[in-house]
Amino acid sequence: CAVGSKDVTVDGTKNVLEAALTNGVERVVFLSTIDVYSPKAGEITEDAPCVATGAAYGDSKIEAEAVCREYMARGLAVTILRPTIVYGPFSGNWTVEFAERLPVRPWPFPGELCQGTCNLVYVDDLVSAILLSLVRPEAVGEAFTINGPERPTWHEYFVSLNAAMSLPPIETQAAARSRFSALIGKPVRATAKTAMRYFEPQIMGLYQRSKIAKRLMKGMEGWIRKTPTTNEFELYGKVISLSSAKAERLLGYQPAFSMADGVALSVDWLHHSGYGNGFTAL
Repeated sequence: CAVGSKDVTVDGTKNVLEAALTNGVERVVFLSTIDVYSPKAGEITEDAPCVATGAAYGDSKIEAEAVCREYMARGLAVTILRPTIVYGPFSGNWTVEFAERLPVRPWPFPGELCQGTCNLVYVDDLVSAILLSLVRPEAVGEAFTINGPERPTWHEYFVSLNAAMSLPPIETQAAARSRFSALIGKPVRATAKTAMRYFEPQIMGLYQRSKIAKRLMKGMEGWIRKTPTTNEFELYGKVISLSSAKAERLLGYQPAFSMADGVALSVDWLHHSGYGNGFTAL
């Protein structure tokens, strides 16, 4: 389940598999990603080829899956799981980040730009798939996509999470404005990243010494976090369904959490974890 640099994702996986083989571990479950699939539209099953796209995360998982198969050939019982959009408690990307952004009005993700398929799987459903993979003999040597029971659009997910957080109804800005913000945000993000890479000590020193600099940097950070990216619009507009039929057939996997249930539990956890009172000032 580890993710990081290529050393972590690929070499780290090899270290774990080597230790498992050496010590007679009965079963290893490797968590991969749906990013290994070709980014085409339509329904995708495990028969789809794994395609490197140049994106570090997906490409490193493809390499790690190849390592898993090397150890399968050496007799180690390995199962590969490819979860979809994992949301719920502790989900930084798909729960916490949206909860922090949703109070923004106007909401910068217009419905017409977010009609792509949101392949949500609640974290407890993923855990159930892991547990099944540890005990079912049919799991050995196989790869499974793990998805939830529904295929909402991204806009439907945003509206559901917004309502569960008791926020005012979503009011979106014009699609053209959102696209323009995403375009101008791209060079701003790249410049900020480059500056931090080469001048982080100087920048942080200025941040600590100057109230004006601190205020400006916080304002810029807030703007960057709230502004959509071109990659987000590409993701939120893609109509793609990832099938869990193989996991249902061979593992007996049955996702139990609807989007409504998963969102309600996610918001309960957000409240419990102190992410704001009513989410009005996160």
